[in-house]
Amino acid sequence: MLRELVKNKKLRARVLERAEEFKLNNRAEENVWFRELILCILTSNSSFISAYKALNYIMDEIFSLSEDQMRKRLRLAGYRFYNLKAKYIVNARKIYGNLKIKIKPIADYSQEEARQYIINNIDGLGLKESSHFLRNVGYFDLAIIDRHVLHFLNEIGTSNLKIKNKKDYYLAESILKSISSNLGIQVGLLDLYIFFKQTNTIVK
Repeated sequence: MLRELVKNKKLRARVLERAEEFKLNNRAEENVWFRELILCILTSNSSFISAYKALNYIMDEIFSLSEDQMRKRLRLAGYRFYNLKAKYIVNARKIYGNLKIKIKPIADYSQEEARQYIINNIDGLGLKESSHFLRNVGYFDLAIIDRHVLHFLNEIGTSNLKIKNKKDYYLAESILKSISSNLGIQVGLLDLYIFFKQTNTIVK
């Protein structure tokens, strides 16, 4: 079923167009990397649509808002986890100016090492959203294991796979890498096909 989607010329063109946007982000300035970082912080434990709406609500004043003001803005935007995410965003501001210069050299050498660096140094990002961030700034060798991907994996018979720990994540990632290899696409882009299959749209 996924093979048919990958063969769909219109959908493949859309995915490749999105990939080019991610590659442009890779060459973009610090502010673009930071925006993608905040988006991924907001996407963690939330829907992409909700996160994107919240991001647009705060982005113009993201450096001037206090944590309390950030919290109120996120709540007004209808975002659920406004207390925790306001804290994470304020903490993330401390790395602005050094985000790209720190992460890009690591990611150019090893995307897995870059993911671990992000997890160790940026509050609010685990395996999934660190992978999501790296994909959005042009790195496609890591899997983004969200509920849509898990649903797909369970549809094809992976015994009701659930992500409870790192071991589960790495297992799911290895399965997706095998699938992507068989389909002839990078695993970071496979996510877009699966997301389209589950939602009939590409927005991530």
